This record gives sequence, C-alpha cells and structure tokens, in this order.
Amino acid sequence: MNMKKLISLALSCAMILSLTACGNDGQTNQSGGNQGGGSGSQGNAVQSPAENFKPEDYLSGNYTALPADGPSITLTIGHAMQETTDSHKMMLALKSALEQYSGGKISVTIYPNSQIGSDAEMIASCVAGDVDIVYQSGSTHNTFVPETNLFDIPFLLSGYDKDKIYDVLTEGEFRDLYNQANEDGGFVLLMLRAGADGMDFTANRSAASVADLKGLKIRTAQVEARMALWDALDANPTPMAFSELYMALQNGTVEGQENNLSNTLNSAVYDVNKYLFRTNHSTPSLEMTMNKDKFYAMPQEYQDLLTQICKELSRYDWDVCAAMDDYYFDCLTKEHGMTACEISDAFLSELKEKAAPVIDSAKASVGSDSLYDTLVSELNS
Repeated sequence: MNMKKLISLALSCAMILSLTACGNDGQTNQSGGNQGGGSGSQGNAVQSPAENFKPEDYLSGNYTALPADGPSITLTIGHAMQETTDSHKMMLALKSALEQYSGGKISVTIYPNSQIGSDAEMIASCVAGDVDIVYQSGSTHNTFVPETNLFDIPFLLSGYDKDKIYDVLTEGEFRDLYNQANEDGGFVLLMLRAGADGMDFTANRSAASVADLKGLKIRTAQVEARMALWDALDANPTPMAFSELYMALQNGTVEGQENNLSNTLNSAVYDVNKYLFRTNHSTPSLEMTMNKDKFYAMPQEYQDLLTQICKELSRYDWDVCAAMDDYYFDCLTKEHGMTACEISDAFLSELKEKAAPVIDSAKASVGSDSLYDTLVSELNS
C-alpha cells in the first residue's frame, strides 16, 4: 500500500475514532511505557501555567494577502504526539491560521499520534513527497541531514540562559547555516526547538562532583551515545525499557534515571528517588520540516505566509515548553518533596571535562565544525 493510500485510510479511521475517543489533560509520555504507581510525599499543590498560553495570542495577523487568482493548495502534516498535547494544539493553531489568512486558498490536514507511520516512516514519506510537513525529533532526519546530530552532543546547551538559546536558534548566522543544511537534505526548516527542556537525572543519593557519581546504576534508553556518556562519568549505565523503570528503582536494580522532567513526574519517580539534578545534559531538537520541492512550488506569497506564521508559533512553542519544564520541576520539588542538587559552574565544568571524549565523538558525527563553532560563538556572545 503506498503512502497516499495509507493517508486516505488513516483519515477514515481518524473520523471513526473521533466519535468515540475520550481525551485527557495529561502530557504525552514520549518515552512510552507505564505511568508509575505511588503517591509520593505531598506538599503544596503547584498550578499548571498551560492555560496561560494561547497560540492565537502569538499571531500578529499582519500578513500579506495572497493573490486573488492564487491556486488552492492542500498541505498534510504528520507527527507522533497525542491529540491532548500542547504540540498538537500548536498544529491546530497553524492549520487554523493558514486557512484563515489565506482566505481558504490553503487547507491543512493533520495526522497526529503516528497515524501514518513511525517517525522514520514519516520523514521518509516527506522526502518522497507523500507527506508535506513533519514535526518530530531532528535526529530522526540524520540520514538525510547529518547536521541534526548536533543536538545529540552532551551538555551542548547546558548552563545557558533559555532566552539566549531561543534567540540563537531562531535568528542569526547559526540558523542560516542550519537552514541550509536542511535544504541540502531536501527539506525546508519551518520550526526548531532545543534547550527549552532537556534531559536531567535523578538518583537515590546526592552528588556535588563527578566522583560522587562513581558506580551509580542509572537507567538509560538503549542509545549508544547516552550509555557512553554515563560510562565516561564512571557511572554504571543500565539500559532498560521505560515501562520497567519504576519497579527497577523500587527494588534497587537501578539507583537513578535520566529523563525529561515531564516523564520523571508522570512516572512517579519521586516515590523512589529523592535527589534531582537539573543538568540539561542532553537537548534533542524538535523540528518542523517541509518537503523542499513542495515548498518552492508554492507562490512566493504562500511561502511568506507559511514561514511567518510558523515563526510566530515557534515562540509560543518555546514559551509553553519552557514554562511547563519549570512547572514540572516545581511539582517534583515543592509538591512531591524531591531535593534539587545544585549544579555549580565547577560541577558542570567537571562533567563536561570528564565527558570530553563522548562530546568529541558526537561532534564528529555532525560533519560540520563551522556549525558547532558558530552555535557556541553566538551563545557566548
């Protein structure tokens, strides 16, 4: 069955499921697996900031009108997130804005929740032109755009102000270089987020230096680069399925775990780990990319409308992600009693120094020293 037939089938199934589906207010657990089971230590309830962010508030409405005789264009978007997530909410806002401000000349169909395939299948379909736009982890693209490996470099964005990171990723020489790398791979980059949240870790003991991590049995995903990082830090990386994590922490099979704060909260790690380390040591990117041929086949006014709306919504995406990351941290520490261990400048420098061989190996996989050097230079300027 080719991808266009698969999309048609997925749309039919989605219409049927929409009659019976029940949503929830939770965030997507993108690592998969079960939710943890305990109640944890209870403190002051923390109010979620999610409702304070509305994507429509980020849209300027100041867009050049499309030509009256312009063509009608249909765009398809595929992603893996559930319909209850803020990411899907942003996709709906993009669809609404494009259809409204194009005067109906652009129509958008969204396929969430991996309806039309896995991330790898969707990016391949985007290259083939069967899906116009995908929204997913940038590392999924590395077969076509090796430069996306940049965001797999350990500690790449650690210690930097989040607003500074946003500015560098959205404007300036680095973004121009990264845009070109995507075009060379057959894509147009419409949105890029990295560093608003990231990978932190928890443990059953405190630590203030690399020496304190020696021998720590820490759960990681079955990803070579992540295991290599913890090996370099003299810990004991233990790959296992996310669904096995809670029980493994409870029975002592592992003593800690690395994850984003959303998954750490939703899996009730606070029941079985006391200490939280906000290292942001891994910052995988989330990218919205479009088939290059489809993008440039559109009239210039259509291209401008799409890129401007995506730029405005990327600020929404960043703001809500950063705010929710702070919210998850507050929930873990204030509501569930975890102890946040300070990541001092000296501790961070020691982590980076110890991990240098892994960092160098990850840098080599990018294939572009200038891209890395430009990013670091602009972050430090």
